[in-house]
Formats: sequence, structure tokens, C-alpha cells
Amino acid sequence: MKGSKTAIAIILGMFLVVGIACGGKSESPTPTPTQTPTQTPMPTLTQKPTPTPVRTIINVNESDSGSTITLGHSQFLAVTLDSNPGSTGFSWNLSAISDTDMIQWVSDEYIAPEQTDPPMVGVPGQEVWTFEALAAGTATISMKYIQPWQPEAEPAETFEITVNVE
Repeated sequence: MKGSKTAIAIILGMFLVVGIACGGKSESPTPTPTQTPTQTPMPTLTQKPTPTPVRTIINVNESDSGSTITLGHSQFLAVTLDSNPGSTGFSWNLSAISDTDMIQWVSDEYIAPEQTDPPMVGVPGQEVWTFEALAAGTATISMKYIQPWQPEAEPAETFEITVNVE
């Protein structure tokens, strides 16, 4: 019995040595065919990158009322006007754009005044109205400062600007 255990141990040891010597690997893998690299054409001197259009914003405020400004196609106009809807109820409303095919309203936003310590009551913020130039021509933007619940009342202020789009 003792001899058979020794024989089994020797046989197992031989399998272990052979397995380690072969690296535990089976047959070598089949080589894959090499790929032919594709060539990317080099740009010629006549190829130029297409520039990204710059969308500039022209800023105006109350002091520009009654004036004429010039915009390029796809430029933006930002009209910034003082406003105090919280304590007086007045806010800016778009009365008219004389040619909506030439210039269009994009957005309007109220920007509250910065907080002070102690807080000041009745401090006006600003409304920023944004318009985009769409086509060449001339148009007028008219706005009025009213209390929305009294749309037929005389406005406290008006703002008007003529826009030439080239």
C-alpha cells in the first residue's frame, strides 16, 4: 500500500513538472492576418477650415431711446431698462416690432437688484430684452413701461429704437 502511494505521488509530480515546463498553455494560437493601413489624404493648401460665425450682442439702454443702430445678420440686440415691478407694479412691455420678418423678439428677463444690508425697499432692478436680426432692412422696436393690469393707461415711460440690419 505504501509503495502504491509513492508511485501515485511520483506520477502526479511528473504531470506537474511537465505542465509547468509547457507553461500550462495549449497549442500556439493561429496568427491573424495583418491589416493594411488605410491612408488619410493630406489637406491641400487650398482647403481652409470653415470659420464659426461669431454671434455678437449689441447692448443698448434708456439713453439710446430714439436712436438708430446697425446690426449684422444673426447679431443680437440686448435692450437693458430699469424696472421696478415689485414695489410699483410697472414693467416693460413690447408694444411693436414694425417688421417681424427682419427682427424678432428672443427673450426677456428681470434681473433683481443686489441685496444690501439692511435690505432697501423699492430699489429697481433691470429688464433685459433680447432681439435677433433675421434679414436686411430697417425696423423699429417700441416698448412701454406700464402696469400690466392697466394696459390702456398712459405709459410712465416709452423706449423706441430703429434697427438697420445689413
